[in-house]
Amino acid sequence: MKNFTLLYAEDEYTTRKNHIAYIKSRYNCTVYEADNGEEALSLYKTHSPHIVLTDITMPFLSGLELSKEIRKISKHTQIIILTAHSEKEKLLEALSMQMLNYLVKPIKRKELTQSIDIALELLKTESFTKNIIHLNTISTYNLDTKEYFVNNTLILLSNYETKLLHLLCLNVNKSLNSFDIFVNIWENNDKEYSAASIRTLIKKLRKKLPDGILINIYGGLYTLKPLQQVE
Repeated sequence: MKNFTLLYAEDEYTTRKNHIAYIKSRYNCTVYEADNGEEALSLYKTHSPHIVLTDITMPFLSGLELSKEIRKISKHTQIIILTAHSEKEKLLEALSMQMLNYLVKPIKRKELTQSIDIALELLKTESFTKNIIHLNTISTYNLDTKEYFVNNTLILLSNYETKLLHLLCLNVNKSLNSFDIFVNIWENNDKEYSAASIRTLIKKLRKKLPDGILINIYGGLYTLKPLQQVE
C-alpha cells in the first residue's frame, strides 16, 4: 500500500521525533504528530489517518481514551498501543477496542516495523479495500463516514452532492439512470422528477472529482470509474 497516513501520539519529544524520523526513512507516508491526546484526536478527525501509534499515558486524554474516541468514528483504523511495563494491566481494556498490537517501551525498531507492516497488510486486504474507495492516487471516499478526501484534506460537499457520490461509490463501474439517481437522492422529498436536476447535480459534483471518473453514457446513464485501486 502506497502513500498511507500515520498519526503518532507521544508526549516524550525525543522518543517521538526519533521514531517518526525512522518511520519516514522506511516508508512512503505522511506522518502527523501530537504530544497529547486532545491534539491527537483533533488531528485524527481532520486527517483520518490509516494507522495510529499512541502512548497510553499522555496529558489531557490518555491513549485508551483516544482509542475509544477513534473507535466511535472508525472500526478500521489500525491502532498500535505504546506502553511501559508498569501499564500492562491496562492492556486488557485496550484489547477490547480491537487494537492491532502493543509495543513495550523502549520500543525496538524491528517490532515497530513489523507492527506497521501487519497494519498495512490488513488495510490492504481487509477493511481498507471494502470501505475506502480510491478515486485516484490522491482522492478517496470513505463509505463509513461519507467523507471525501483529496491529499488527506477533507473536501466539503453539499448534502445532495454527498448523497450522489455515496450512491456512485456503492455502484462503482455500474451504470445508473437519471430516475434511479433521483429516487435515491430525493427519496423523502416531494420534489417532482427532473432529468435536468440530475444533470445539474452531476455537473456540480464532477467539478470536485478527479478528471475523467464520472462518465456520461448515452441514454441518460452515469457511471463512476475510479482511475486507480489499492495496490
